Amino acid sequence: MEKKKQEAEEDVYLGYVSTNEVMDENEDAMYHLGFLPLSRIYHELKVDQFLINRQRSKSMDYSLNDVMQLLVYTRILAPGSKIASFQEKERIARPFNCDWYDVYRALDYFSDFREDLLLHLHEQVRIHYNRKTDITFYDVTNYYFEIDEEDKFRKKGYCKDNTGNPLVQMGLLLDSDAIPITYRLFEGNTHDSQTMMPIIEKVREEYGLGRIIVVADKALNCGDNVAFLTAEKDGFIFSQKIRGANKELQSFVFDPSGYVEKKGVVKSADLWDEKTEKREPVFRLKSRPYPQEFRVTHADGKKRPIPIDVKQIVCYNELYAGRRKHKRAELIEKAQKIIANPKRYTKQDAQSALRYIKNIEYDSETGECINTKRIPYLDTEKIMEDEKYDGYYVIITSEINMPDHEVAKRYHELWEIEHSFRITKSDLETRPVYVTLKQRIEGHFLTCFIALLILRLLAKRLNKEYAPEQIIKSLRKYQACLVKDNVYRVAYYDPLLKDIGNALNLVLNQRFLKPGAIRQLIADTKR
Repeated sequence: MEKKKQEAEEDVYLGYVSTNEVMDENEDAMYHLGFLPLSRIYHELKVDQFLINRQRSKSMDYSLNDVMQLLVYTRILAPGSKIASFQEKERIARPFNCDWYDVYRALDYFSDFREDLLLHLHEQVRIHYNRKTDITFYDVTNYYFEIDEEDKFRKKGYCKDNTGNPLVQMGLLLDSDAIPITYRLFEGNTHDSQTMMPIIEKVREEYGLGRIIVVADKALNCGDNVAFLTAEKDGFIFSQKIRGANKELQSFVFDPSGYVEKKGVVKSADLWDEKTEKREPVFRLKSRPYPQEFRVTHADGKKRPIPIDVKQIVCYNELYAGRRKHKRAELIEKAQKIIANPKRYTKQDAQSALRYIKNIEYDSETGECINTKRIPYLDTEKIMEDEKYDGYYVIITSEINMPDHEVAKRYHELWEIEHSFRITKSDLETRPVYVTLKQRIEGHFLTCFIALLILRLLAKRLNKEYAPEQIIKSLRKYQACLVKDNVYRVAYYDPLLKDIGNALNLVLNQRFLKPGAIRQLIADTKR
């Protein structure tokens, strides 16, 4: 041990370097070092111990722990297919005991261990990070597959990406600090509202969270979910539609009396006053207790209305109003172009702008505009109706005694889960998914979940001063280049990496490294 440490600290004379040297074909002398901070969190969560213990009873000539680390690290540093991840292992400055086909075989085992590993991760986060679960955030998204035909798991359904491809749904639960707790995959045609109960039920039975308040958007707001949560004395904070609501609620929303302006609920640098100084958007709210009627499924399978006491909070957000106005202006501009030249646009091209056009028809098969004697025109009544709702939204909650501004603030924090989904799709490139068997799909998403969890925990260690996207960017740049004679030159270092080193007690600012020094750094991440 002392000999390895001495080798790691030993100075090296590089000597003469010829400028006439030429590179070999396909030479790649760059190596990832960004895995080092990830390794620290990975081992802190004892994922290695969990997998090593599970492998003891199995006969295999490769390491499940090595495959998991490879897939998690490459998901963050160089996302791609499983083959691409395996090829990338040559650029990670540590050995991995696995072959390319072992990567696929390991996914089957990861699927088998999924529930136990998720519970293990929760326990480790609770121990090391003082997990807070009094408020939890829940949402659903979907991930598409580049295939044409459905199967029993990958089904066609509503997709924000509008690909038309088969999907799987993911329900994700975060804690009060936006740290992932657990997730579950569902068939692609599963309605969002049907995904929450199975996850919360599992968490109740096994995770020992105590009473939780679930924050979710209006897609999860249904009678069955409300009854499910309140029956077990849990709570909820849901948004609710204003359009289509009963006249009594709409009258309450648009009655100007009773609104109170609150500071500190919404913060933004997007609004400026006449003196070009940043200002906080106007935020007003009012509330009332209300015995709201929900349609709940009974034992006979039929839905019947039951009253449940809630607090209805009506909010007006100037920032939200501005965004709606801007988006509508874009649609109106597009609608005017379509009216001027209907033949130029198919129904797919027109999309949302059609809501503001009267007297226009399209062929159901070709999507092309049909010639009629009627002249298209702008639907000004619809525009005025939409303007009425700008900036307004309703939140309902079981927490009658929680201050209104606190409920609203918690609801606004729901953006964190949308942010997590965006990270998985854009930065971690979780989709499109390149594996086809259900077990391997489950294994793939488990590795992506662990990657997201590690990123979120790393951000927490940095006191949330950096977004996960910034962390990813710096870790990807943190590489070393082989100079000569087993000496590597670190090619990148920045203030974020400095803060990571300080937070994790890792030395990341050495300009030159020998293999012994790299091995020492890897060993340091496991302590």
